[in-house]
Amino acid sequence: MKKLFAVVTVLGFLLPALVFAADDSVPRITKEELKAKMDKGQDIIVLDVRTGGSYDGSKVKIKGALRIAPDEVESRYKELTKDREIITYCT
Repeated sequence: MKKLFAVVTVLGFLLPALVFAADDSVPRITKEELKAKMDKGQDIIVLDVRTGGSYDGSKVKIKGALRIAPDEVESRYKELTKDREIITYCT
């Protein structure tokens, strides 16, 4: 079974986090931790950064997540707010 890891970041570090997601210095959370945040109603943004093929071919969709493909982040970053925790998600 695949584990879901989300990268916790803030707007200023979003692009480097996407590029260096394999780096151990990037904070990560488990799917259980993400679910707990969502169940508590924490004011977070779940950002789904999967490519079109990965997203379309997956049965896993996080309700309420904002989907911005990696090649669209630079042009759509203004949709994100600096005052909320941003949790990026990809498989």
